[in-house]
This record gives sequence, structure tokens and C-alpha cells, in this order.
Amino acid sequence: DKKLIIVLLDNHGFGSINGLSKSCGSLGFGNRFRYRDPKTGKLTGEFLEIDYLKNAKSLGAHGVEAKTRDQFKNALSEAKDSTRTTVIVVELEPSRGPSYDSWWDVPVADVSEMPTVQKARENYEQNVKKERYHL
Repeated sequence: DKKLIIVLLDNHGFGSINGLSKSCGSLGFGNRFRYRDPKTGKLTGEFLEIDYLKNAKSLGAHGVEAKTRDQFKNALSEAKDSTRTTVIVVELEPSRGPSYDSWWDVPVADVSEMPTVQKARENYEQNVKKERYHL
């Protein structure tokens, strides 16, 4: 039998895409798993509580939550010793994570009425001039 060790990084939605969207001048939309705010009807309420451990267990996997580095090391060791597929759930900071020493060439809209997008386009045009090709 084959088994998997799955590390599920829970940032309450699509955090990296949300950051990318905002870096392109957008306000971000639909990238967070949130309840609607009862006053505004917008998706700015509390984060949805998704029980990934129960989901993993419902599929026959062993589920472990890791909230600290030591818990993660122990969970990984336990998963390696197990004969079953194991899902290790690690909750991350829902906002931006650490930055990287690289630039992702994602074109920004060339035409927009939003000042934030216009500024992001200016930044994009400057950065694309510095892009290096490795061929």
C-alpha cells in the first residue's frame, strides 16, 4: 500500500493570490474564506471555520494539527512512522507571509480607472525593464 504525507497550509483562503491581486492594484476579491458582515453584506466577517482534520479523517487519513515548530516536527515524525496517509494541518497568518528575493512577472492592466492599478502598472513597467532571462 502507498501512503502520503500531506502538509496543509491553512491561510484561510488563497493568501498568496490575494497578495498578488493587491500588488496589481486590485482590492482583492474572493480570495479569503470569510462570512458576510451582517451590516454590510460584504465578505469581511470572521474567517470560516473549516475543519480540515475532520475532512482528512472522513477520507480515511490520519489528521494532526501543528501549531508550533516542535509540534510540526513531532507530527512529521509520526506521519513517517505511520502506515496510513497523514494530513498535517498548519494554520498560517492569514495576511501576507514573508517576501522573497525575486519578482514575479505578472502583467498589470494597461488601462484602468483605478489609481491603485495605474500606479501598479507604472511599477510593473519599471520592474519588467530589470527582468533577467536565464537561457
